[in-house]
Amino acid sequence: MKRVFHLVRKELVQVFRDPNMIRVILVMPIFQLFVLGYAITLDVKHLKTLVIDRDGSSSSRALVDRFMHDEHFSAKRMGGGVADIEGYLRRGDAALAVVVPEHFGRDIESGGGAEIQILVDGSHSNSAGIGLGYCNRIVYRFMSDRAADNASKAGPLANASIARNLRIIEPATRIWYNPELKSAYFMIPAIITILLTTITMLLTGLAIVKEREAGTLEQLFVTPLRPWQVIAGKTIPFAMLGFAELAIATTIGFLWFRIPVVGSIPTLALFAFCFVLTTLGLGIFISTIAATQQQAMYVSWFFMQIFILLSGFFYPIANMPHWIQTFTLINPLRHFLAVNRELLLKGAGLADLWPELRALLVIGVCVFTFATLRFHKRAG
Repeated sequence: MKRVFHLVRKELVQVFRDPNMIRVILVMPIFQLFVLGYAITLDVKHLKTLVIDRDGSSSSRALVDRFMHDEHFSAKRMGGGVADIEGYLRRGDAALAVVVPEHFGRDIESGGGAEIQILVDGSHSNSAGIGLGYCNRIVYRFMSDRAADNASKAGPLANASIARNLRIIEPATRIWYNPELKSAYFMIPAIITILLTTITMLLTGLAIVKEREAGTLEQLFVTPLRPWQVIAGKTIPFAMLGFAELAIATTIGFLWFRIPVVGSIPTLALFAFCFVLTTLGLGIFISTIAATQQQAMYVSWFFMQIFILLSGFFYPIANMPHWIQTFTLINPLRHFLAVNRELLLKGAGLADLWPELRALLVIGVCVFTFATLRFHKRAG
């Protein structure tokens, strides 16, 4: 381990000796965090929605049917109370819930005020805001159509009351996890994930290729260092830098953007370790197929594009074709991005995030093992 320590120290000295590398590690990620945190907005559709009809009247069924058949919602009927709804929202199985209370139909028929409850997962601020707009539109059209039907049945004298009837239903909205619907709450955890990917994957590949171009990598293999020690010496520094970047970005998100850090930081570190296994492995793999730093940049950018586009960062995975959705299951960025949002904003624990932990472990071990074996073969 003493040899590995000296190799790690040599790698860190070499990194911080290069002014360009310092800008890549420290300045550019922070710049990206601020710019992307403010600049990026998203559109969504097919929102996962729970619909609970506690009244069962013809009026409530007519309103529920509008949610069930609207193309902007992927609605599912369910029974139960607020505690059951909270479980769905916490796990990410639903983006919002619509609750039609008891006596809804009676209140409508009597001409009195009636309410419906809309519960929204505010951790996805963009989806929440659009979902609320869709809900209000459906409710308004329901009121408008009902008032028009009543007017046509009652005759011309009822037309004057249409405007009053349009305000019979007043949605009572409660937004969870992001009450102010700040887009930064949705974007910052995703940007932090991308920054960690860049630091660990891109810089690892570039560092090894740079050593090969300079001819010093071959010199390492003729020293008493074993291959695993060389790999450890090349990956540990960038893992350390990645965790430092994760800590800095999370701190900026908490202090500047006021992102609530509800979940456990050690749990986040555990998931980050599993994720970094994959990105470090990809960095090693890139170094085995790239002969120059320019080639390493191009290959890294190829992987980054695929990871980002299929992670749910820009486009909701639910909007993608089913075969693409299946393909995204092997994308580590998809799993860690979901973990970052669920853990920071909702306080999800290991029990809630076990599927993501299992996926990250399997992907990380497979990728790192494959890249290490290929590196040994290339070195030999």
